[in-house]
Amino acid sequence: MRTIILPVAIVGTLGLSCSGGSRGEPDAGAGRRDAPVAADTATGPLVWQFFDVPECGQQAGYQTVAAAWDTKVAFATLAPTSEQAACTILDRAATASVFDICVVLPSASGFVGTIATRQPYAAMMGVGLAFDKTGEPMLAYTGGPSAKLRCGASDLLLASVSGGSLGTPRTIAADSASTATPAMPPDQAANCAQDVCNKGDATGYWPAIARDPVSGSLAVAFRDLHDGFADVDFNESDVEFARGDAYSIFTADVARGGGSYIRLGFSPAGKAAIVHYVDKPPAIWLDHEIADGWESKQLFVGKIREQIGFAVSSQGLHALAYFDDARQLLAYSESSDGSTWTAAQDVDRDGVTGYYPSLAFDDSGNPAIAYYRCNDYGVGQGCDMNKDGLYLARRSAGSWSIQKISGESGKTDGQYTALAFAGGKAVIAFQLTYPDPVAGSSQSILRVAKEP
Repeated sequence: MRTIILPVAIVGTLGLSCSGGSRGEPDAGAGRRDAPVAADTATGPLVWQFFDVPECGQQAGYQTVAAAWDTKVAFATLAPTSEQAACTILDRAATASVFDICVVLPSASGFVGTIATRQPYAAMMGVGLAFDKTGEPMLAYTGGPSAKLRCGASDLLLASVSGGSLGTPRTIAADSASTATPAMPPDQAANCAQDVCNKGDATGYWPAIARDPVSGSLAVAFRDLHDGFADVDFNESDVEFARGDAYSIFTADVARGGGSYIRLGFSPAGKAAIVHYVDKPPAIWLDHEIADGWESKQLFVGKIREQIGFAVSSQGLHALAYFDDARQLLAYSESSDGSTWTAAQDVDRDGVTGYYPSLAFDDSGNPAIAYYRCNDYGVGQGCDMNKDGLYLARRSAGSWSIQKISGESGKTDGQYTALAFAGGKAVIAFQLTYPDPVAGSSQSILRVAKEP
């Protein structure tokens, strides 16, 4: 662990305008949209503390998630390794890339990472982390054997990570069958044509985990690919939900191709809310519990980039943040009950901005969003390491203020953000990538920024 203290500039307060989210470089046609009130004018500096976490490896920082409870905070991140794992698809030999799952916990000198488990993946499909009612970090991840038609891990597993060490995993899902009664929302049952939603054994992808504030038990949401072989498997994938202690599986979103970038939250009354992305046609969907069952709502229609910011406050405010790919900016919407949502608002209009949003509420119930600004101008050459950075938007009294947290020249800093509040202070984990001239490639590390 290496501690760094850097000065940080505050960006001016940004007024909101109304507007109507997948990873990659900005579109060539994107134009500059700087608003005068959003100019990067330093009024600081404030001193944030920065901690590198080398224990997670030199390619760490992918699809990082945060967990917080009172003064406790933890992170989990994926790190590719150079290893390949042997697997079999229909009796044919194949290989899958091996990834480390690193859990990061506070230490006496900052933060320390521990490789909790190593798994073979056909592709990176997320990780989940939450504190249980005893204050123990719990990890939700894709593990177990290969599916019949998909190489690499294919079960949903749940395990404690006390001190970063993995406890005995519990298998939550190993196939596509739902076990709850009823097994799915009645108005979506027709989507399960020819029993497609109960076929296959490729499941457990994009896991999200959260604690029910009423019962104190944990719940998980995840993507079920079925067989996970043909394009139709992805286009007809389900979003499934299981609440402890029995973890009976309920299909919350049936055969619509959903389940990417899942986020899970709970209302103060213990009602679950699952946000996820559907690729065809592209849209963000919400599946949430209501008084007499489940309701599904389309919150945004259009392409986004990788990651969705979503949380529910202790007062019941549902908040959503995403990168609107068509407009190349960060958008925000909210709801007091999960059913009626405000029109999308622009949070940051300065250039190509809003990649990898992570949303959390502070102790006063105000929403905040950590994200990556690609450029401070809208051109098509890709993200500029001298113009990009990690930013934090915080709302107070109805207005957003934008703060630049990190922006080192010659480095890509601020991708795969994970925001949490612990003890009233913001803590952000993010990926920092820099060129390695000796190796002739780039290196990525996980860095944590802590508010003073």
